[in-house]
Amino acid sequence: MERPIFQPVGTPAEELDTPALMVDLGVMEQNIAILHGAVSGSDGGSATGQVRVRSHVSCHGCPEIARLQLAAGNSSGGVAVTSLAEAEAFAGGEDDSPAIEHILIAGRVITSAKIRRLVALAGRITLSVAVDGSRNVEDLAEAAQAAGVSLGVLVDIDAGYGFGGVAPGRDAVDLARKVAEAACLSFEGIMAYEGPLTMTDRDKLAAETRGRLQPVLDTRGDLEQAGIEVATVSVGSTYSYDVVSQMSGVTEVQAGVYALMDVETLLIRPEFQPAAKILATVISHPIARRAVVDSGHKTTGPDFGVPVLEGFPGAVARRFSAEHGILDLEGPATEQLMPNDKVNLVPYNLALCVNQYDYIRAVRDGKLVGYWRVAGRGQLG
Repeated sequence: MERPIFQPVGTPAEELDTPALMVDLGVMEQNIAILHGAVSGSDGGSATGQVRVRSHVSCHGCPEIARLQLAAGNSSGGVAVTSLAEAEAFAGGEDDSPAIEHILIAGRVITSAKIRRLVALAGRITLSVAVDGSRNVEDLAEAAQAAGVSLGVLVDIDAGYGFGGVAPGRDAVDLARKVAEAACLSFEGIMAYEGPLTMTDRDKLAAETRGRLQPVLDTRGDLEQAGIEVATVSVGSTYSYDVVSQMSGVTEVQAGVYALMDVETLLIRPEFQPAAKILATVISHPIARRAVVDSGHKTTGPDFGVPVLEGFPGAVARRFSAEHGILDLEGPATEQLMPNDKVNLVPYNLALCVNQYDYIRAVRDGKLVGYWRVAGRGQLG
């Protein structure tokens, strides 16, 4: 567990104890406005004539940030998470974090122990869950009926990512019919994730997104022809938000990283800015071409890629041990970055980085405004 030194509100950001995960609220609010504003003018065929945003909050794990996303103009009214444990954390009750009352669990809830927890949670909040198998539908219906609760259900359809999801077309229709006929389950619609499409060419990304999702949207038509109402078609991501929100039949975009951003996504979506950064302190400059900071694997989560150092031309974050980061220095940087200097590192992958922390240091105009709990940290089950 992280044990930060809690410093007073108003502390200048550069005086915070390190390593620290900081979020610039002004940048975050701008990012939220960009995505929600772009999607709000879209009409993918929803009942209201407008596509909504369902923020996928697993990437930041913070209820305070989720509340700000929900308050944006065209939110779906709920959020998405990956695990049951995350849903429990966002539903509140164990600390002072604000409760979220409408949650979609986009991952599978399979085991009997988890299903018992699921129906217990459904007695407290409005809860939906994604499915891609008949046995799971049967188990959910039996547990919901025994507990006297109702569960919303979305059928997860494989959109080519190869991770999970039933095949589009007949298999999806058969599973949706099973849900619609089950006791205490309410078929709400379909969802899909086309995968992390890391194409910097916008035209190619748009074509790939449309190609992967069109069978999902065709399945909506199959369902409606079979007499099964489809209220929700939840697809997309930060990578593809502008593309999917223009596709006929889409009702909501599941986007997550957009609020805080990371290097991985900024390469694809440069219209956003990094709001989340790791504040670190230079602890050594033993030779001209090398400096060491107090932030390593345990605080940056660099499994998919190393974080990017900001603001020092000629300085590159190159290698990380468990506790430390090694900066390679050239040119003017060889005479900078001395012990006690502070630096900012932009995480390469947001979810892996945030999961290292219990608290986000919320900063506005360069000053601390509060410590926000990462309630979703480690909530994997």
